[in-house]
Amino acid sequence: MKIFILSGLLMCAAGVAVAADVTAICKLGDDKRTVTVAFTNPESKTMQCEVNCDMALPGGFGTVVCVKPVPGGAKDQVMCTDVSKGSAAWVRVKGTEVNCRDPNGTPVTPADDKAEEEESDALIKKLQKQGQDFIDRQKK
Repeated sequence: MKIFILSGLLMCAAGVAVAADVTAICKLGDDKRTVTVAFTNPESKTMQCEVNCDMALPGGFGTVVCVKPVPGGAKDQVMCTDVSKGSAAWVRVKGTEVNCRDPNGTPVTPADDKAEEEESDALIKKLQKQGQDFIDRQKK
């Protein structure tokens, strides 16, 4: 079971890295109230990126969201910093999700996601056709 979970985590991490090799790191500060998001963009062009840092709280969770353009060639550039409001401090970083678009606004999708999207589109078309066939039979 541990191997299955570990391999799943590795595949998720690889999926994020495939997205134009733009990476982000959510770092929890020593004060447990500050989250810093740093980006690396090896591409020569600026990428419009969104990072969701899933954070554990005592008895729950929260998300820190940063949306900014990341210049080409940036390495470990601080994208944003967020300070926890209220009395609860963050416990740890649970996960990081990175979504980027190229300068033309086209989403940069990992190859695995493209195959899943094509499979989903085919299934939706099949179900739509079945639904329309059913309606046509009912009309007769």
